[in-house]
Amino acid sequence: MVTMEPRVALPPPEGMVRVRMWMAYDGAGFSGFAKNTDVRTIEGVLEETVARVLRHPVKLNCAGRTDRGVHARRQMITFDADAEHFDGALLGRSLNRTLGPEMTFQDVEATDPTFDARLSCTGRTYRYHVYNHPVPDPLTRHTTWHVREPLDLDAMNEAAAMIVGGHDFTTFSKKNKSRPDESFYRRMHSAEWFLDRDQTVFEVTANAFTHSMVRSLAGLMVEIGRGRRDPSFMATALEAEDRSFVLSPAPGHGLVLWDALYDFS
Repeated sequence: MVTMEPRVALPPPEGMVRVRMWMAYDGAGFSGFAKNTDVRTIEGVLEETVARVLRHPVKLNCAGRTDRGVHARRQMITFDADAEHFDGALLGRSLNRTLGPEMTFQDVEATDPTFDARLSCTGRTYRYHVYNHPVPDPLTRHTTWHVREPLDLDAMNEAAAMIVGGHDFTTFSKKNKSRPDESFYRRMHSAEWFLDRDQTVFEVTANAFTHSMVRSLAGLMVEIGRGRRDPSFMATALEAEDRSFVLSPAPGHGLVLWDALYDFS
């Protein structure tokens, strides 16, 4: 079993203060969170805007680097700001006025100097939304995956129960070529499918997630719900530690970073 050692963030340089803020965004118009050359990303737009308001460069950290088209309800952001001139209320208003409603911000404030959006995070909750109906819904087409065939929720939950606990999620992870020794072991705290009005929702909480992990899990469980796979195939796929056991991940636009968990006590 692989364990993930907790890491502590370095405090900001002298004269700077660590800032934290909650962020939500519609990911439809972005090529993911992480800054990337020649494409529009959450980090790129936000970093440029914060730097312009504060009048100095900033380096952002976040709870989870979401993929292209993925949304966030509660994403945590941290960065360092000039302590003498930092005003959290003023920065929050400026960001919401400039970037809203595509991005919105709450509780912009100075925090513990060793707090870090990623390293201090104790868990993440994601929700994947499926619109399961013969006819698509134009009003939710940017936030749900339309699946025409009826889904067997009991079979999907039988499969979901198999991923709870500590597992190697290699089968469900997109490998980073720059990190050949990356571990794909994660501890899943909960995983469940449920009905929320006219949507079928997958909610999953873990200490951390790998690249494409939630979408890959959702994609396989929808195949199980369609009756194309037996629920027991989830255990087979996990044990195989082989990416070829799953088809393409579920579309990004159905996924939301629902919450990032911290111990603020």
